[in-house]
Amino acid sequence: MITPALYKNTSIVECPICGSSLNFKDKSNNRQIELLCSKCNADFPFENGSLNLIPPKIRAEICAKGILTRKIKDGFHLGKLTKDEHDLISGILASDNMAKQYFRNVVHPTDAAWSARSYERFEDIFVIQYLDKLLKDKKVVFIDAGSGPGRYLLLLGSKISADSCKELKKNPETGILYRYDSSYERNLSHIIGIDYSMEMTSHSAKLLRRYGLGYCFYDRIFPINGIVQNFHLNHRMFEDTYKVIVCTFQTLGNQENHDLQVQLLKSMKNLAKPHGTIIVSVFNKKLFKSFGLKTFYGREVKKTVGDIVTSKEDEDNFILRTTKGVYSKWFSKGELEGLFKEAGLTNYSIMDEDSLSPISGYEQYLKKEEQEREVFPRAILGLAEIGHEDK
Repeated sequence: MITPALYKNTSIVECPICGSSLNFKDKSNNRQIELLCSKCNADFPFENGSLNLIPPKIRAEICAKGILTRKIKDGFHLGKLTKDEHDLISGILASDNMAKQYFRNVVHPTDAAWSARSYERFEDIFVIQYLDKLLKDKKVVFIDAGSGPGRYLLLLGSKISADSCKELKKNPETGILYRYDSSYERNLSHIIGIDYSMEMTSHSAKLLRRYGLGYCFYDRIFPINGIVQNFHLNHRMFEDTYKVIVCTFQTLGNQENHDLQVQLLKSMKNLAKPHGTIIVSVFNKKLFKSFGLKTFYGREVKKTVGDIVTSKEDEDNFILRTTKGVYSKWFSKGELEGLFKEAGLTNYSIMDEDSLSPISGYEQYLKKEEQEREVFPRAILGLAEIGHEDK
C-alpha cells in the first residue's frame, strides 16, 4: 500500500544508475510496490519493508547464490561483470551470510563481544557528541554508509522517539546514550541507512519494529538496500539541510579493492554537498596480527565471520579473509589520508592513538580509560567538512 508518507519521502533518492528521478510504477494488477526510473526505466522494488536500490544487473546475479558461486569459481562472470561489480557481489554475499548472527554477536548494545562493543561505543559517543552541537541550531540529515543491521537507525531513532527502545533507555549502561532528546526530534529530519545486503537491511527493519520505531519508516527513518558507491540523494530537497555521513566500524576496509574504497569516499563527499561532514572509522594495521588475527577475528567474532583463510600475501598486505567471504583491509594513518586525498577531500583531519582524545560525560557507557586502552590503539578516525567550495 502506497501511504502518503511513502509517496512523499521516496522522492529523497534518485536512480543509482543514471541519477534521474524515480516514480511509482503502475502495477494495478500486482501488489508489489516498485519505483521506476524516469529516464533509464530501471525498476526498484520494495522488499521486506525496505526499498531495494541495487541495480537490476547486480540483483539478477545475487538472486541465485549457488549459480553465482559457480560462475565466480569457473570464471564465467568475466564477460558480464566488471571487477568492481564482481567484488561488490562478493561483499554482498558475505554480508548476507553473516546477517542472522551479526547484530547479536557484533553490534548488540549490551550483548555483543566486548572488543566489538567497546569500539562501537566510542564511535557512538563520537558521533553523538558531534550531532549534539549541530542539532542545537541546524536541520540535519544523517546517512549511515554501510548501515548493517541498523545500529545508527536504532540509536538515533531512540533519540527522536520518547516511546521507543524502552529497555535500552532504562538500562543504566545504555540509557545515557539512547535517551530521548527534543533537539533530535525537532531538527534531525531524516535518518537514512544504506547497506548492500538485503539480509542486513531486512534485519534492520525487523529490529526497528521490535524496538517501537516501525511507525517512522519512510517518514523519518529509511532503511535502504543499496550500494553506497552509486547512491544518489535528491539534493533539491535538502539544499538548506546539513548532512552528516558516517562510514564506521571498518566498512571502508570491507570494500574489496582500492577503487571501491575511493569511490565510496567520493560518494560520501557528493552526498554531503553543498555542506556537511564525513566521519570514517577504520582499524589500525599496527594491531592486525596481534589483535585482528589472533583475538578479534580469530576468537571473539569467529562464529559470525567464519574461519580465517588469509594467505601469506594477504597477511603481508594487512588483508583478512574468512570462510564466510569476509574481506577486511586494515590501514595506517597515512593510507587513510591517501584515500581521502584521492577522493578529493581537502578540509579534513585524520586521528589515531596519538591524537584521539577521550570523550567525557559517558562513563556508564564507556569509561575514559576504556577508550584509551580498548579503542585508541586500534582506531583511525577521519573527519572531513564539505563546503560550497568543494567541487
